[in-house]
Amino acid sequence: MFALSSLQSSFSASRSKASFGKGNVRHHQHQQHASSSRYTAGAHSSGFRHSPVVQAATTTAQPSVQLNTAQNSQPRKIRAIEFAKTVKGGAINVRVNVKPVNADNALITIEVADANGEDTSNLAAHWAITKEGSDDWQVPPENITLPDGSVPFGDGIATRTPLPFSIVVPTNAVGDEDEIASLVAIVVKPGGGDEEWMHADDGVPFVAPLGAHMQGSTLIKKFARMERDGDMNNFKRYCTANETVGEIIAAADEDAGMAKGGAAALFTWIRMAETRALPLYEGHNYQTKDMVHVSEVLACKVALAATRSDETGRLFRLLMGNLPRGGGGGDDIRMGILNVMRDNGIKEGHRPGIECKFIQQWHQKLHSSTTPDDVAICEAYLHFLRGSGDWNDFWWHLNEYGNLTQEDLSKMKVGWKNQDGITGPAVHLPHVHDAFVWFRGVLRQTHSGIQLDRANEFAHWVMDEGLQQEINDLLANRNEWWVPGKIVELRSRLQHSWRGQEDGYAARDALHLDIALERHFRGMIEAMDVDAMSADDVADTLRLALESGALASSGEAMCLASGLWSRINAEKNWGDARWLSVAASGLDFVALALEEEMDSLARLVSPASVEIGRAGKADESYIVNFGEECVRGHPLFVCSRLIQALQRSVRQSAGIGPWTVVGAGVNGDGTATGVPVNQLLDTLQGPAATAAVQELAGGSPVVLISETLDGLEDIPPGVAAVLSKSGVDLLSHVALRARQSGALLATCSDDQYWDALVTSLTATPSPVRVTVDISTGTVDVSEGDAVAAATSSSSAKAAAGAVSLSPVDTSISSWAVAPAEYAPGVVGGKSSNLATLAQLASEISSMTGVDVRVPQSIAMPFGSLERTLAMPENADASSALDEALTALDAATDNDGTLSALANAQSAVLQLQMPDGLAAEVAASAQTAGLTSLASASSDDWWPAVRQVWASKWNLRAHSSRVALGVAEADLQMAVLLMEVVPSDYAFVLHSRNPVNTDDESVLGEVVVGLGETLVGNHPGSAMRFTAATPEQVIVAALPSKLEAMKMTESSVICRSDSNGEDLENFAGAGLYDSFMTNGVSTHTVNYANEPLLWDASFCTSLGGKLAGVAKTLETLLGAPQDIEGAVVGDVVYLLQARPQQL
Repeated sequence: MFALSSLQSSFSASRSKASFGKGNVRHHQHQQHASSSRYTAGAHSSGFRHSPVVQAATTTAQPSVQLNTAQNSQPRKIRAIEFAKTVKGGAINVRVNVKPVNADNALITIEVADANGEDTSNLAAHWAITKEGSDDWQVPPENITLPDGSVPFGDGIATRTPLPFSIVVPTNAVGDEDEIASLVAIVVKPGGGDEEWMHADDGVPFVAPLGAHMQGSTLIKKFARMERDGDMNNFKRYCTANETVGEIIAAADEDAGMAKGGAAALFTWIRMAETRALPLYEGHNYQTKDMVHVSEVLACKVALAATRSDETGRLFRLLMGNLPRGGGGGDDIRMGILNVMRDNGIKEGHRPGIECKFIQQWHQKLHSSTTPDDVAICEAYLHFLRGSGDWNDFWWHLNEYGNLTQEDLSKMKVGWKNQDGITGPAVHLPHVHDAFVWFRGVLRQTHSGIQLDRANEFAHWVMDEGLQQEINDLLANRNEWWVPGKIVELRSRLQHSWRGQEDGYAARDALHLDIALERHFRGMIEAMDVDAMSADDVADTLRLALESGALASSGEAMCLASGLWSRINAEKNWGDARWLSVAASGLDFVALALEEEMDSLARLVSPASVEIGRAGKADESYIVNFGEECVRGHPLFVCSRLIQALQRSVRQSAGIGPWTVVGAGVNGDGTATGVPVNQLLDTLQGPAATAAVQELAGGSPVVLISETLDGLEDIPPGVAAVLSKSGVDLLSHVALRARQSGALLATCSDDQYWDALVTSLTATPSPVRVTVDISTGTVDVSEGDAVAAATSSSSAKAAAGAVSLSPVDTSISSWAVAPAEYAPGVVGGKSSNLATLAQLASEISSMTGVDVRVPQSIAMPFGSLERTLAMPENADASSALDEALTALDAATDNDGTLSALANAQSAVLQLQMPDGLAAEVAASAQTAGLTSLASASSDDWWPAVRQVWASKWNLRAHSSRVALGVAEADLQMAVLLMEVVPSDYAFVLHSRNPVNTDDESVLGEVVVGLGETLVGNHPGSAMRFTAATPEQVIVAALPSKLEAMKMTESSVICRSDSNGEDLENFAGAGLYDSFMTNGVSTHTVNYANEPLLWDASFCTSLGGKLAGVAKTLETLLGAPQDIEGAVVGDVVYLLQARPQQL
């Protein structure tokens, strides 16, 4: 991990050529020097009993940045980003994990990943923390509770802790000077009289970085400090930016996350300045030639950085769109205005002539602080000269076309004896008009690199003659209907002029032209009346917009979306039901890809905008909406309106329901529960919104019926759902806020459906459960029993008796049992059911003609956790767990509960493996044929086993037990260790339709890759089918899941197998966690050639095969079943089955 502040870069420039040198990386080594210490002799903390864990915002997945829309000065919070890395250090490899506990804390775990035969029994970590802006090792602050066995090293800084260990570390507010950047460690191995210090192979300590650090917060703090110190202008910013670009690029190959965060910070800083949110005209003056030079150097550097094909490169491209071209002759601007004044008899200094207050003021600015604003000022002055001499004409043009106000110009107090800025008025001098037309060209030479005509002029030298002529022809016909398509073609041919370019000047001019063409393309698309266009024309326009983005601005997801929509559009047939289904899923995928990339951009820039903006005293509303403003300014934003128009057309042609889900709700499944309230969302805004929402429903969650939305509203806390008749842009403010807050946001395009829903919802003040089917566009409303159960203690008590946990036998002496030994009381329902499936597999195959198999497995039985806790080597962890559970029982508020749960999990994660356990697991795995586990190091699977045990104390599981009246001690946890099947497709089957239990059809869902994207509610839809018989398959929806997961190597999954799961009267699915022992890759699905989307016969054949298996299993087991499985080639693997809850 490299701190950006420690990177060096070099850049040399001349008028003919720019050369760039790679950065030299400098690492700060641990310095053992005396320092004030938190330690006293013999005194150190043990366990996690005092670990501070504050209230979590939500238990569901959230973006890394908590966006605070309140108009106040409270600091924002950054979550730690989940991070896992195995670091090679000689013979012993160390695994470093960072995992968010909640919005304010991260759990860091350091453990041996691969010992390679070395003795690891006495290994310890020699560690400390670093803070933002410094690589120096520092003693951990008092609010961090040290792991068991920790002792001070004696230098007043470092701590010694036996491996493995876990520690909860706060992720402090942005702006806090004491924010922790990372935990740094060196592994120490005793060796006779000396000990061996093992660094990573690159000679530096192991690093566990926190989220803020990974998001470039070192640069954020640097830029904010400069703004806070005051006297800032763009000359200073550009000088610093020139130093920073090389640092970011040098870090990119080592740490893509840091480089991306650094590029986002730099883009945010410059963007906020260019939009005048930060001061442009404070601090010392500078000579125009210096500004021209530094602008030129920066533009060349950024242009070369933008040639990268990763997200860092795309951020630099966005930055390039905010930079002047630079260059143009150094003193041409300063001398140019002087020559115009002298040649036309205008007073300058002591030289006599016509006194014009405006020109004298502007001359002072040009002499000392030229910026792109000068182009707008010059054009407004020319407009004034062409008029009747009314000075108001100047201000009108300046505001209308330059987006500048009188107040803005009054702040331009730069230059010699210029105390008033630029106020005017000007003397009407029509004879100087042509001279200032010439001078405007001089200004544009430096500042107007992205103005289309000027960009074309500047880039002529980097293009072949044929391309030059075609671009000239396009500009001569720039408003013709065919221009958007031609722009995409010409931009494609222009790529070679800047991609892979080594000459900074050539990259700058070619890239500015490419950006200018892209902006003209966007302007033409935005000017179209989409509602008046035919569906065919909208489909073609979306194809062009996606192809335009794929040339430079799109990431992987949007590039794949472009390829998919190109095929769909080429085969379009509005009268074909199958094509309409493909188009509906394709549009869903395109929308998800767009949301993912734009939400990612907003998440990246928001931390920097908060800290830099507040340091520079930017307007709070601008800071709050900066991420959204960047999204709206992105070239891909034009796709949003086209997607929604096509979704309406496809629904109407296919007869699909009128509902569109924009935010899928807290669970991602289109459901929300709350008290219905008919009130406009825009009446519930501002600081009092939360209290107002609570009053509406007595503190219960609210389902808000807001007939209209203007797209700019916030979603107040307490609103579970917003239903509206207004169409909502996918990237509108309210849509972004809905997805960030986890609220269901759905819109209805049909007045009749809307009126019926409003009548239904407002007929009762009782809680309701609203379900909007994402694939069919229909809505269902039912009684909100879940709310009543959650808010009424009597309901909770009544529910407690509905679940009876399976009895367990904790006296089993074995650490591992094979499937033949799976029995009630020994293992949970998951393992027992898997053994049953293994016994039935051959019978199912013979009855269906399908090759059905079950993966190999073993299990660690009930009582294994308790036996491990009882081992002498785990006395400290056991004591810490007891204290955590005592605190959990005594907790009276959410903070206390969360703190106790975090401490309980931390204690379990520190458990050391008992002697003999690894050998017994390996032997049992060998007997069961689970060779990947038998040959694996225990370092591969032991951490996953501990994580499964620790998941007993996650918040959702604990909340469920409380609601059902289940005592902590009654819930026992076995662990199923099962072979991971390298799935081509994963499926979930309900052998009886759960939506309508009178329908005995099978309902199935299938996704590409591993099943986590299906059971984990990942964005998008699965291929959904029903089947009355294997020969009667109806495909109800086609897949649009954005991502698929694939195995990268043979792996074992450690699955929770408690006595509170897979029961006949309670499934308990998803309460406890499962973990794979080896990595899995996640990638965007390429649906352009995916049979699950395109091949109707493949879908029906697969559905029929799976339906036959489901019905056969239901017959053999005597009851409807919920089934999870995988397809590999022609083989169907059954991974899990449980009684279906009807």
